[in-house]
Amino acid sequence: MTGLLIKDFYNVRKQIIWYLLMLLCFCALSVFMHNSSFGATIGILVTVSVLLTAFAYEEKDGWNKFAAASGMGKWTIVGEKYILGLIFSVLSTAAYLVAFMLIKDYCDWIDFILPVFMQLIMFAVMLPVVFRVGTERGRVYMIVAMIILIVVLIFALTMVPEAWGITPEIVAAVCVPVSFALVVASYFISVRIYDKKRC
Repeated sequence: MTGLLIKDFYNVRKQIIWYLLMLLCFCALSVFMHNSSFGATIGILVTVSVLLTAFAYEEKDGWNKFAAASGMGKWTIVGEKYILGLIFSVLSTAAYLVAFMLIKDYCDWIDFILPVFMQLIMFAVMLPVVFRVGTERGRVYMIVAMIILIVVLIFALTMVPEAWGITPEIVAAVCVPVSFALVVASYFISVRIYDKKRC
């Protein structure tokens, strides 16, 4: 598992610099403009984009054939991608948290919780799709999913809390277990898809 992570970090090392710079720039914009939406949306993009880049390098180099011939377990191969995604999800969430804490007087904790939840939804939805259809078609689906999620996020942040009187505690109590369940279910779906394609 560690070796697979090192391989992916090595492959995407140049892109990681750009993604981290984007993350810092968008979070800085959130702070300077007292608007959390910039930092809220970039986390979704960074987490999924890193994974797509890692998949693209593997497809280009024919890694899947080598992995199948090496006898590595499907749980390990698929699980490594989930760990990679979670690492960058944590990084983007941490950067957004710093930005959010600097402007929390202008925001509500729901403005932090919901984007992180959306990020995990995107992550959980996209990985099985990429395992199924590959990187090129996966990028198209990612763009469509990003647009849908951003629209939903904007609606949720502007309309739902005010209309229904929902508190951050309620949002967190719903989002945390749902996020965990989605990622776990996504992992098992991806393993099944990968196993069928390998056979």
